[in-house]
Amino acid sequence: MQTPSKTSQLGRPRTPRLSRKAIGRAALEMFEKEESLSIPRLAERLGVRQSSFYKHVTGRQEIIELARGALVDRAPMPELPSGSLDDVIREIFDSLRKAYSLVPALLPLLLTQPVSHPAALERYDQYVEAFEIAGAPRHLIIPALETLDSAAIGASLDAMTMESAWSINEEEEGTYPHLFAAKKAVAEHPVDRFAFLADVLSAGLKAAIDDD
Repeated sequence: MQTPSKTSQLGRPRTPRLSRKAIGRAALEMFEKEESLSIPRLAERLGVRQSSFYKHVTGRQEIIELARGALVDRAPMPELPSGSLDDVIREIFDSLRKAYSLVPALLPLLLTQPVSHPAALERYDQYVEAFEIAGAPRHLIIPALETLDSAAIGASLDAMTMESAWSINEEEEGTYPHLFAAKKAVAEHPVDRFAFLADVLSAGLKAAIDDD
């Protein structure tokens, strides 16, 4: 029996060092830790040459889509209620916001390309099914999902910013009396802005669907 040479034993790993799933996970981690995507740095993370990527992906856009898929894998599917449109709207918004808040740096890039990753498409298909069970007219489900998606992305990015978007000191009360009074009122009666947004989305979408 011929003994395998040392070269044949060590020259090729038994399991591939690179895969589409591994690329997606590493890209997501890069967005999480470095808040950007650099293909040379990604290759370094994975311990491969940059040219190796193009055996698995066509380019940067596909890597971003693989990161989207990795994000879906990381954010578990919620148990969506059946029959209550109000609860479905709230649960989907909360699910999207929690997922997007994991890696805010990825969000601007997700907005520049359509969803095509199978895991993400499956997740949205489940959201559509929940809307159907709740009795939403089919032609309003995509607009409702787009609204919830945009609001969830905005809320996740907003969570990275300052607590207040307006800077006014007491000396400027007379210059901006209405804005100053409104800021004072919310300071005295704090409102969870994300819960408030969920209330507005639920009431507005439910009213639009019910009136159709």
